[in-house]
Amino acid sequence: MFYNPKKTAAFQTMLEQVVGQALAAAGYVLEDQPLQQTRGLIRYRKALGDDIYAFIEWQLLAFEQSRVAQFQVNLLRNRGTEARAQTDAEERVEHTLPWLIWHVFETRVVPSDSVWWEFRDEIELGQALASAGRLLFGYGVPWLEKNL
Repeated sequence: MFYNPKKTAAFQTMLEQVVGQALAAAGYVLEDQPLQQTRGLIRYRKALGDDIYAFIEWQLLAFEQSRVAQFQVNLLRNRGTEARAQTDAEERVEHTLPWLIWHVFETRVVPSDSVWWEFRDEIELGQALASAGRLLFGYGVPWLEKNL
């Protein structure tokens, strides 16, 4: 399976338009990782202090062969600027946004703890990003930054 470069570029552009300003206002910086972004992984990072960082990843699955694309939101916290580095940091954690909503907050505002947001066109993508963004700022960011 191969990624559709038009879909990954359109996804990143729409993500930045719909959610990017809110992430920037909250102190998150888009990582400059062109290879990852071409493969549909868009990551934002924020320093929390004491060399601990919060990461918000938007993972797109959009293949040339499929009319339906989907994305997931991953939340990570770790020591240092490498999101998935093996560290002994007590704060090291990784969960998807739906998992967090179901298991930490015990809320059922998404259909399951493993749901992916699906879309077929730009309109649906914008709506899905707005929906995920609201949940991210309502549940994910406060948990990630330990502001509960």
